[in-house]
Amino acid sequence: MEKHGAKYVWDHLEETAAAVIILVMAIVSFINVMGRFVFKHPLAWADELTLLLFLWASMLGAAVAFKRGSHFNMGLLAESGGRTRHILLAAVSLIFNLLFSALVLATGIKMMLNQISFNGILPTLHIPQAIQGAAVPVGAVFMIIRSVENFLETLKKNSEESEGE
Repeated sequence: MEKHGAKYVWDHLEETAAAVIILVMAIVSFINVMGRFVFKHPLAWADELTLLLFLWASMLGAAVAFKRGSHFNMGLLAESGGRTRHILLAAVSLIFNLLFSALVLATGIKMMLNQISFNGILPTLHIPQAIQGAAVPVGAVFMIIRSVENFLETLKKNSEESEGE
């Protein structure tokens, strides 16, 4: 049962984290609107925190899209034709997903290292800018993992279908 629980957490990790982040963004934005329009005192830190959280939510959302196959892929082409064609197109899709994700990962790491080397600090939150920048490589790692998982699932489904024939 514990393994099932851990699998459930793993299978819903990005969605759960993104949902919590979006909830926090909504609360912070509401507090900021109240401060700005009701109390005539905007909260500068709220805008900065919302932007930080938005980047994290966006990168986790991209990983969710990779997990669900909601990104650009060749689904229509893969559905027609035989099992071999389906596997071949899934492999081509995997290669492009991995190349794209690796590029995002490398760029994100470079950006984060620059933020660290320049001791970048978010001005109103007074936290390292690299916390914001870390969203890019973390999201890219999840995109890579989920792309590989999808490909392996495709292989498994095709293997099961061929055994059933």
